[in-house]
Amino acid sequence: MTRIGILALLIVSLLGACSSPSVGATMSPSVGVSASPSVVVSSLPSATGFPAEVAGLPVVSVARADELLRSGRLDGQAVAVAGYFDQFTPSCPYPGRYIGPLESWCRLVAFTDSRVTAQLCQPEGSNGMRCSQPSGTNLSPWFMAETSGNPWSLQTGGATAEPVAVVLIGHAGDPRQWQCTAATQAECAGAFVVDRIAWANGHDIPPSAPQVGSVQGGKAVTPRMTLPQVAAAIGVGDDLLTGAALRRGDVATVDPRWNLAGDGVVWLVRSLAPAVGSGQTRPETVWLVDDATGKGIDSQPLQPAADYRPARLWQMATVYGLGCCTCDVLAFYRVRAADGTTVYEGRVRGDASGGQDGTTYGGGYMSTPLDLPAGEYSISAWLAPYGGGAGAPRDECSASVTLGPLDDVRLNADFPAGKACALVPAPSPSPGP
Repeated sequence: MTRIGILALLIVSLLGACSSPSVGATMSPSVGVSASPSVVVSSLPSATGFPAEVAGLPVVSVARADELLRSGRLDGQAVAVAGYFDQFTPSCPYPGRYIGPLESWCRLVAFTDSRVTAQLCQPEGSNGMRCSQPSGTNLSPWFMAETSGNPWSLQTGGATAEPVAVVLIGHAGDPRQWQCTAATQAECAGAFVVDRIAWANGHDIPPSAPQVGSVQGGKAVTPRMTLPQVAAAIGVGDDLLTGAALRRGDVATVDPRWNLAGDGVVWLVRSLAPAVGSGQTRPETVWLVDDATGKGIDSQPLQPAADYRPARLWQMATVYGLGCCTCDVLAFYRVRAADGTTVYEGRVRGDASGGQDGTTYGGGYMSTPLDLPAGEYSISAWLAPYGGGAGAPRDECSASVTLGPLDDVRLNADFPAGKACALVPAPSPSPGP
């Protein structure tokens, strides 16, 4: 789901200003919120016309899926849910703080058991419109970069059009919960993340590979293989849920358990694992496949292991004597494990802020942390012209850091004008109100 932000005079989003077209507008204060009534549980879709099964999964109602989610039975488990989908994109102000990838902010999304309760916007007056959160039990689905199917193409007729009948396959307990702050991780763990739009308006929708752009520059990733070829290479057959071609260095933004570096293309694929018992869910398996060779790199259950306790390493850089925010110069980081493996190399993630005398990169909105196993790491930081990357470094400095399980560490690469760079500790991001 696209995040929305607008940055004032001295604050810009690096992703928008330096890489890809910006998305944003001023917040509309008239967006209302209504309370949700208590959950009513049913095991089957409440409306006729939905399929009884998709992709080998029995189809359940939103109320039933919500019960499964709240009980923890969707953690790492796929479920097929029938309901009515609606969405509206409000305009929102720059949040001024870090927002986790599955943290609710600036989103109106409905997925409920009836069209009436899913309707987000209603005409008001002669030419006005009133929008509010959905009434009733709502899964509030998250459509991510790897989601198979395009939710934005489902609706026609504008914001007040009727919600669409869909069947979504999704899960909870997504590994991206570890990219939220410790204070918001529980909220992110409970997000209903969509693997695939399986059916819409009376038609089955087969899995397809979404077009994904590089996090480092917005350039489209162009794979050699097709999704069916990748599925055949790992032998998942009809159990395929979704697959997306990603730049190696961007894999951790989808599954932070894999920290890779470089510009090569790999596929991240999710498939259904054998069912346990006769329940309404099936475990998911995640695969990494090399696009150049078609060989599997690794696979693991979608649900993180109980002993997965990564540290969060946040990146920042402050450059004095550099006016904000022209993007003429950017800050870069490289992180190497004790065995010499590079686990990250690229721009400091997040916004740029500052004034005439200095610029700070990262530390706020979109400053996604690295989730790293406990251990020793060597960290380097440098500056380079926009587009120059690692090929034109200057003012480089390095340091070693020891990370423990569940540590929350933020480093600032301090670049004083005319002096040597230094990596120093900085406060961790605030989760905000």
